Amino acid sequence: MKQQKTYDDDDGRTIADMSGVRRDSMFLPRSLKKFGTFSQQETDDDAPQYTDEQRRSAVGGALTAALIIAGVFIGAGAIVIALLTLIWH
Repeated sequence: MKQQKTYDDDDGRTIADMSGVRRDSMFLPRSLKKFGTFSQQETDDDAPQYTDEQRRSAVGGALTAALIIAGVFIGAGAIVIALLTLIWH
């Protein structure tokens, strides 16, 4: 039979109380917050209110930045493919 390990250095004191820590759902972590399972740190009243024009401008800026980055990667890939074609041809 295997003997249980005993630890002489364990004095039984709690270093960090983890009783209030909850584990997020691995599949739907945001949906649990929506239903109030977790305590909400800030209220919706603290959130800044944007006009429709400001919101459209922010979304348009984000999409423009994403398209520029995607264009750079596509262009770099096209250059690499063209160079490799010239080398191996």
